Amino acid sequence: MAKEVKARVHLSFRKKIALVTLIVVILVSLEVYAHTYVQIHSLAVTTEDEATRSFPFGHSTGMQVFESAGCRWLVIWRADEASISTNYGFISVFKLEQNNSLFTLNTGVIVARLKPISNNSAWLSAELDEVLYESNRTDARIKYFFGEIGTYQIDFGLIIQVYEQTLLATLLREEVRIPLETTIYYGPT
Repeated sequence: MAKEVKARVHLSFRKKIALVTLIVVILVSLEVYAHTYVQIHSLAVTTEDEATRSFPFGHSTGMQVFESAGCRWLVIWRADEASISTNYGFISVFKLEQNNSLFTLNTGVIVARLKPISNNSAWLSAELDEVLYESNRTDARIKYFFGEIGTYQIDFGLIIQVYEQTLLATLLREEVRIPLETTIYYGPT
């Protein structure tokens, strides 16, 4: 009878070790998944003057500062004058300030999409063409088309998702719509 009790205790100890090992493997797997399912780019904090000087697309059409998740962000954009072919606009997003907390490792943005509005929206098409990540900024290119001659008052409506990397996961904190407003004439000169 003593052997039987000893065998049960020994078997029970092995089950406990297997269960603990399984739990550790599951937790590590969840942690790895939580940090890789959304890839955010870590931007270095820069000043507003440095950001405006390093805007790579020449003269800007406008600038917008917004705050989200303990950070201040600067969006600078440029929209080219309209032509009969494809038209391009350019966006750069900079991080001006970040307030870290004990559990927040990093805060970053993802340029998600456009939600354009126009005084003649039936004749305007705008979409994100590509997004590039640099050390101190995130750049995006807008491709847009006009359908008829006219003066367009456009708000490209950049949608940005702000993510926070914590010890446990990467969390979506907020989705922000940034108005990128400009007036463009399309037609014969």
